[in-house]
Amino acid sequence: MARFNGGSNAGHTVVLGDSRHTFHLIPSGALKGKQLLIGAGVAVDPAVLSEELSMLPGEARSRVTVDARCSLVTPLDKELDARLEEERGASAIGTTRRGIGPSYGLRALRLSPRVSDVIGGFDYGPLSGFYRKFSLDPAGLQAWGAEAKALLEGIAGDAGERVREISDRGGNVLFETAQGTLLDLLHGTYPFVTATHTTASYIPAGLGISPSLAGESLGVMKCYTTRVGSGPFPSEAEGPLAEKIRRLGNEYGATTGRPRRVGWLDLVSLRYALDLNGAKQVAVSKLDVLSKVDEFRVCTAYKLDGSEVTRFEAAADRLADVEPVFESPLSLHGAVFDGSLPSEGKALIRYLEESLRVKVKVVSYGEERTKTIEL
Repeated sequence: MARFNGGSNAGHTVVLGDSRHTFHLIPSGALKGKQLLIGAGVAVDPAVLSEELSMLPGEARSRVTVDARCSLVTPLDKELDARLEEERGASAIGTTRRGIGPSYGLRALRLSPRVSDVIGGFDYGPLSGFYRKFSLDPAGLQAWGAEAKALLEGIAGDAGERVREISDRGGNVLFETAQGTLLDLLHGTYPFVTATHTTASYIPAGLGISPSLAGESLGVMKCYTTRVGSGPFPSEAEGPLAEKIRRLGNEYGATTGRPRRVGWLDLVSLRYALDLNGAKQVAVSKLDVLSKVDEFRVCTAYKLDGSEVTRFEAAADRLADVEPVFESPLSLHGAVFDGSLPSEGKALIRYLEESLRVKVKVVSYGEERTKTIEL
């Protein structure tokens, strides 16, 4: 498995038997005995990486490769992240304050230390001068760099080369993104986005491979919509119903623990995400949540200036002004999942396939692996 974007501002929780494991940097297939690749497009926090490596058995740690071109997140990046968020005041974007944005920003300024830099010797002078501009004390950077070097020098490598080797042997690589499409820096709900690119088109750049090796995209979606942080959310639900969905779906950020905002399925944004990623197949999760909720709604269009809009791009710059157009085409309330799809679940799958023009390949109705159905 290979991560190609983001940093420790996102988390993926893996349930294996009675245990739960949350990974922020290491690919979530860490418990499957696979090669684990962290591509150059990932901003790596050595402190987080060290914690996650300690969660793995020795043989799994030996299968981890961190690309030598990855930018590193320093402790001062986190301080700067928090300070910038505070400066935004009422316009705060809801950053996780994990230092990812400053790290990527410093990469663009050619100041950020990379994995290869701390291993081979890094001149902290220019970076220290930058931090001082924000009244941040860089005195501990040298010691931080020494610790990072000790951690990384045994696992640094070329993630792209590993992908090519696996491909040449006829093997497969699962590419894992860190955030959803609408958090993409270019194509998301700017400025309420993350600091990097989240779409499948970034796989080649984030790993350093040919676009021809990127393969097919599988869209992963819930049967309702969630968002962490600020920003427009046309299909958002509020009040007791939203709280019930949040509780049943355990919708709390894996990184921050913040309650996720929840809303109804939004076909407008989903079509946009599928088109951007070239996804013709999807996996749909959380069917069990809506089986315990009386109401089921779907946002089929946005109303803007008196007209209905069905293309996300047409409303992207004015999402805060749109009014969602809802339908209630079916209900999952009372559906019983016992290893196979009940009639209500089959009806939802048909509806999604017709509305989104995709094939639903996987559905799940719980965290356990036994509650995942391949179609």
